[in-house]
Amino acid sequence: MKALQKVRKAWEMVQKKDKELRGYNNGPIGGYRKWLKAHMQGLDWLLSLRTTKGVEVEAPEEDEEVQALRAELKQAQSVKERFKSTALKIRKENAELRDVNTATTKALEQDTKRARREEHGRNKFRGALWGSNSELKLHREERDQSRVDNLILKGELKVCLRSKRSLSQRLCEAETNMLAIISKYQDELDLATAHEHKAADEYARVYVEKEARGKVIDSLHQEATMWMD
Repeated sequence: MKALQKVRKAWEMVQKKDKELRGYNNGPIGGYRKWLKAHMQGLDWLLSLRTTKGVEVEAPEEDEEVQALRAELKQAQSVKERFKSTALKIRKENAELRDVNTATTKALEQDTKRARREEHGRNKFRGALWGSNSELKLHREERDQSRVDNLILKGELKVCLRSKRSLSQRLCEAETNMLAIISKYQDELDLATAHEHKAADEYARVYVEKEARGKVIDSLHQEATMWMD
């Protein structure tokens, strides 16, 4: 097409004399259309290559199928990024729950150690009061009080142990739910990735077909130029 346009522009720029075209031997040429008709005898296929004067050949626009595939590819990428952010958020919450469980376990262990140290101190104090009856009475009163305190402490320890078991169960359930949610999002992420690969393959196939069409068009242009020459 570009070669034909150059030929038309060259004929338009030819200088005229006495309303007739002149050749190299200064002889008149009957006119561009007569000359072209004389040189185009037997070349009927050139009629299909007509172009409008002054119109440049534009590059072929993309097909709707290619545009749809690009839109699907962008949507799949956004879904993938959203799934990644959700998975990271769930992992962070799971780590925070584990930290809370660890802190609660350490606090319970410290309370148990302190109670054991207090009980050991009470036992030593009891041994020092065996000398006299008043000391024995005082020891009995303190022993009864220590028993009450020990029972209260045991009750508190039982409550703490029950709360610890309940917290452990809740944490296990939460971890199971988190793992299920992560697995669900992972499956959706795999589906999105597969869809993205599929869209990319389809886009590559359409692009290859487009390149093949371009090559065919280029070869036809080259052949037309060769025949015109």
